[in-house]
Amino acid sequence: MQLPWRAAPGAALSSPLTLLVSIATTLLLGFVVAAAVLHSSSAGSAALAYQQDRICPQSLHPSLDGGALPLSTAVAMSSHSPLGAVYTRIGRPDFNGLATYGRFGYRPDALAHLTVVEGGGTGLWVPRTIATAARVKVGDRLTGSSLVVSAIYADLAHPVSGWWCSESKTVVPNPLGGDGDSTSVIWVPRVSDLASLPPEFSSGASVSLRFPTEPVSTLAEAEALRDRGNALITSLGLPLTRADVLSSAITAARTSQRNVSSALLPLVIISVLVGLAGVGTVTVQWAQRRHSELRLLWVRGAGPLALGFRGVLELGLPLVLGGLLGLVAARLLLPSYAPGVALAPGTLWVALGFVLAVVVASLAVTVLVACWRTHRTFQRRARSWRLSVVPWELVVAGLAVLAWVRLSRNGLGTAVKSSELPRIDVAALTFPLLVVLAAALLATRLLRWSLAWSHRVRWWQVPAAQLAVRRLAAAVGPVTGVVLVGVLAVGTIAVGSAVAGAQKSALDSKSGVFVGANSTVQVPQDIALGRVALPSSLRGTTTLVGVSTGALIVDPATFTDAAVVDDAAAVRSLLAGLRRTGEVAPALRIGRASNQEVQIPGLPLVKPVSWLPSFPKLGTRGYVVARESVPGVDQVGSWHLWSSLPLAELTSSLQAAGIHYTNVADRARVLDGLPFLTVEWTFGFVAAIGVVLAVVAAVALLLAIEVRRRQNAVSGALSTRMGMRPSVLWTSHLLEVGALALVALAIGAVASFVSAGFAVPRLDPAPWLNPAPMLPDLTPLLGSMVLCGLVVVVVAAWLALRGVRTARMGELLR
Repeated sequence: MQLPWRAAPGAALSSPLTLLVSIATTLLLGFVVAAAVLHSSSAGSAALAYQQDRICPQSLHPSLDGGALPLSTAVAMSSHSPLGAVYTRIGRPDFNGLATYGRFGYRPDALAHLTVVEGGGTGLWVPRTIATAARVKVGDRLTGSSLVVSAIYADLAHPVSGWWCSESKTVVPNPLGGDGDSTSVIWVPRVSDLASLPPEFSSGASVSLRFPTEPVSTLAEAEALRDRGNALITSLGLPLTRADVLSSAITAARTSQRNVSSALLPLVIISVLVGLAGVGTVTVQWAQRRHSELRLLWVRGAGPLALGFRGVLELGLPLVLGGLLGLVAARLLLPSYAPGVALAPGTLWVALGFVLAVVVASLAVTVLVACWRTHRTFQRRARSWRLSVVPWELVVAGLAVLAWVRLSRNGLGTAVKSSELPRIDVAALTFPLLVVLAAALLATRLLRWSLAWSHRVRWWQVPAAQLAVRRLAAAVGPVTGVVLVGVLAVGTIAVGSAVAGAQKSALDSKSGVFVGANSTVQVPQDIALGRVALPSSLRGTTTLVGVSTGALIVDPATFTDAAVVDDAAAVRSLLAGLRRTGEVAPALRIGRASNQEVQIPGLPLVKPVSWLPSFPKLGTRGYVVARESVPGVDQVGSWHLWSSLPLAELTSSLQAAGIHYTNVADRARVLDGLPFLTVEWTFGFVAAIGVVLAVVAAVALLLAIEVRRRQNAVSGALSTRMGMRPSVLWTSHLLEVGALALVALAIGAVASFVSAGFAVPRLDPAPWLNPAPMLPDLTPLLGSMVLCGLVVVVVAAWLALRGVRTARMGELLR
């Protein structure tokens, strides 16, 4: 009596297919929960990395700044930091009797980060602008001081290197500012040299204390750095202004991590339920295989609960092994589905805890399903109620309607402001997934009804189709299960890919409209007046644009060379038609701007003659006027260069030509992309879960084929003995499996594309900027899913025919 119980773990080896399916089921289940934990943690680290990339490296550690100090006090304070800088007030240093505006400064190792134009050594380093204006040469002595000029260096200009970024407001002059408001710095080689400056520079000094540190990888490291830094600054006790930009980065990263975690929770719960249902299916098939042994144990007095634990003895080890393998797979595949690879300390232990929880849940499901199966089989209790009677698709559809209401009212978040991350409304976020789930449930119910009535079908003139329908009708349960999981797989992959792609393109298009081009700089009016020519290296990639209140002044011939527009040919055609023939300047009306003549300061009377819904820089309100229609170029508010080149290439060309500029803007950095990335990361994981469900559907289909191997072998062998050609039998199996794949693919694709089409414009992290997110081109995704479906269909049909080709007729009849 004890032998069947003791031999149960080893008995699993007699059914290798059940063993492998058990391992695969909990592997996927463990992968889902572990990947969710790892993905959430990596999202926080990735958000922190994104924020760090936008923060000056030397400002990562809390820092101190102060001004209006005596020079001696500023020098003393600078010694408290390994990178303490001192700057005098702006004065008029005199070298040759031609005094001009300038200031002195010292920063450790500053001379090594400057570009020498002439000279060198350890004397005063004078910027080229001051040297040109004051006719300073190497060897000149500063009047009222013993300091001598030893080098002329190239002025610092935007964008500065990372070493200078924390000092950019001080060391980079504003060439368009007034005299005495901004200037370059004359550097001294030693901090003690500041004491040798003329007395007029001894007051009004400023100091900046920086504490260089290595970048951090996780939120825990960032919080530790922040706390240590604030403690250090507090211990210094200096009466300076504290700057702590790391705290805001940590807050944003924490918010992003919470948003991702909360958004993934409903999906993970649904996936776990699907996985547990798969465990139940495996247990039912195990009970069918062990029917004789279970009946023997039942007759000898074992109850349903004992037989349920009998299932755990045989399937428990594979289930535990599969869960642990799922954790290993989630960790190894982290770079393929997560936004980063840096994990918070202890994340793997948390993931292991969740994996063990779902493994315990799987074992509990195994016990309950085996107990229920033996109870129903041996005690012959009548079934009075079935879950399939409940209209689950209507329940899910009702939840989808509620989610749409939340989505249409609130958009992506319940509190959307330009200064903070949106707090994602999970109920609104689940709308497209609920639509897919409702479509899947409705499809399975209709399929079940159709198969129940399929015995009325008479397609014997097409025997392959008739046999396919008969086989489908004989396996209603596995068929509907495969279709349900298949629709969910296709739908989640499509929804996740669509929303993630839409967020990525929305960030790119919104930043393009906000800046106007890949890079822009403000330049003096001399370029617009024709006194200064643009460098030849910028021709074909750069255009000059004037900006007045609510209007842009553009050059129709070159505007589309640089500006970010969807249809360059159409925009070029409209701009070419803006030709002034009288006192009124024809204009292109943008979006919601008035369609009447309007007077804009610095421009002639503007009359709209054509219309566009949106335009770079203007968004959805404003006017566009041709440059030749504006006689008073000097009356335009400001002039800017727009370029399709990266900012560094644009500014380097201007620096080489000696053209001053200010107010630089880079399309890649002008907007905070973290809100977009948060949604993209969330739905990227949705697509990854869809891939997991697709694997589950494929495994379930192959399992259903393998379980019916003997039935297929008998029917196929008899059919071939009765004259059916092998090609007809092959076509029959292709039709059977292909019909399931086609139904799953068609319904999943339609439901996901329709729901994503409605949801994507509402899932906008920055609704105050245009354009709204748009559904991307999903044709390549659909093609790849069709190709993968064809592979699964062919493999499943080959498995079904394998038993027919190898069958021995005598053994089958026996």
